[in-house]
Amino acid sequence: MRYDTNIIHYLVNGHKFIAKMYRIITFLLISSMLLIPLKGQTVPDGLIEALKKGHAGEMAEYFHQSLEMTILEKDHMASKNQAARIMESFFKDHPPTGFTVSFEGAKEESKYAIGSLTTKEATFRVNLFFLNMEGRLLIYYLSIEKESRYELNPNP
Repeated sequence: MRYDTNIIHYLVNGHKFIAKMYRIITFLLISSMLLIPLKGQTVPDGLIEALKKGHAGEMAEYFHQSLEMTILEKDHMASKNQAARIMESFFKDHPPTGFTVSFEGAKEESKYAIGSLTTKEATFRVNLFFLNMEGRLLIYYLSIEKESRYELNPNP
């Protein structure tokens, strides 16, 4: 009879343990899903769309009042309006077919992102550096360079 009592005790307490573990795992999963949206992404959706479509005017909404730019190895120190014209010229010469963000990060007050801008004739690496100004992320440095085939495929 002692054997039967141990089995019943194990089944009852084992079931309680499994139920408790199930509740803990469920709580952790739900908590982690709720925290993911709080982190957010660095690159605003509107900026991603502007880059995809080649809309320099919409892109300029995310420019700081003055920004540094390196476009195809040419350096510019530009106002917001000048930067919009530079981007307009770039998009005219290289109409985009798509843009994807490949990496985002942060260091102290600055946030940054690396993306890939595709056009009919080439793919460009885009580096964006942001400052948080009164709750808005504004670009203070932007570079666009031709992507090397070694960056895309390290094993030729």
